Amino acid sequence: MSVNFSLRTGPGSAESAIVFALLVATAATIGCVRDVELASAPTLAHCAGDGETCASDGLCCSGTCAGATCGHSLCQEEGSACQRPEDCCSYLCRQDSSGQLACASDSGCAGEGLLCSRAGACCGLDCDTAGTCGGATCAQRGAICAVASDCCGGRCDAGKCAATGPGCQVAGDSCTHDDECCGGQCDMVAEGTNACRLQDGCRVAGETCSNATDCCTGLCQVSPGGAAYCKVLPGCRIIAERCAAPKDCCSGVCGADRRCQGAGGCFAKDERCQSDDDCCSGTCRTVPEGVLRCADAPGCKAIGAACKKSAECCDATAVCNADSRCSSTSVCRPAERPCSLAADCCSGVCAPSLTGKLACRDACAPTGAPCTASTDCCAGPCAGFPARCLPLPGSSTSSP
Repeated sequence: MSVNFSLRTGPGSAESAIVFALLVATAATIGCVRDVELASAPTLAHCAGDGETCASDGLCCSGTCAGATCGHSLCQEEGSACQRPEDCCSYLCRQDSSGQLACASDSGCAGEGLLCSRAGACCGLDCDTAGTCGGATCAQRGAICAVASDCCGGRCDAGKCAATGPGCQVAGDSCTHDDECCGGQCDMVAEGTNACRLQDGCRVAGETCSNATDCCTGLCQVSPGGAAYCKVLPGCRIIAERCAAPKDCCSGVCGADRRCQGAGGCFAKDERCQSDDDCCSGTCRTVPEGVLRCADAPGCKAIGAACKKSAECCDATAVCNADSRCSSTSVCRPAERPCSLAADCCSGVCAPSLTGKLACRDACAPTGAPCTASTDCCAGPCAGFPARCLPLPGSSTSSP
């Protein structure tokens, strides 16, 4: 897009010169017509972090404004009942093994003394017969068992632990190398004994589950043998699922831990979503598996959408960047302006605003703030569904 000015000569030319000077100054400051339009649009504010001033609860990432200051002093610890992420010190509120909403740890597993229905629900892989974490460590495949919770895979068949389902080995089961494990890591747990590690966060495809909220894909399926495991979604791998290379991930980002990560800004095709605003295409729909995923919109590609060449992008000034996404070439945008990608923003942070729409933050997002990638967050990771900037591991306790 370009800015076109025309000047009149003769009477009124002095006024035209003044108008021309003002318009040139405005365009020089903002960059182009599109950004002038953005600057005149309503601003999109973000939630405030702990210690920042506030006028109401809804303006705080913690959901609590006391004495005109945001804080999280009334948050609940792991295992406590909750209704929303803000209720929990960890900012993770999800179904526990009994199906009730409870505050969870950022590790994705339950500590000793908390409810469980399977070994994989416990950080120690040790769900006892009373349904409480803290019993004996689960038995590997082939070992003797009395009930399903005795087994790492959650399946006791004819008195022996059996495979959970098709494919990889679940956490706690025996292994000889990393690629055998659903979580991608085989550790020595004792001399001559290896076991698959229970990875933090949501459970990747193949691991055991109690309900859909345990799984990164949002799909918990019961196998023919009766054990439940997280089911993989077809196509590219969504955020938090395992990957071997960037091309495996819908986002195009495969982290050092070999799990897909968010790229920042709107979600690419096939990522999980909750509303149209989450998706670069502006289209979030239910797929045959029963979960919501971003879908392509017909016609040209919006900013942030996957592309093969620049000519596919709706915006004539956009380019198909090195990450194969349509990217704006205009000057960066200030805080509270709409955005699609992190690169749109001067701060490099494009995150959900109080309305849920993406907008540039003035800096990194504080703990508890909605996010789309860990690079949005000042401290801890971006995790959960919907995702929040979590506290640093081990620091999710109540604070003033």
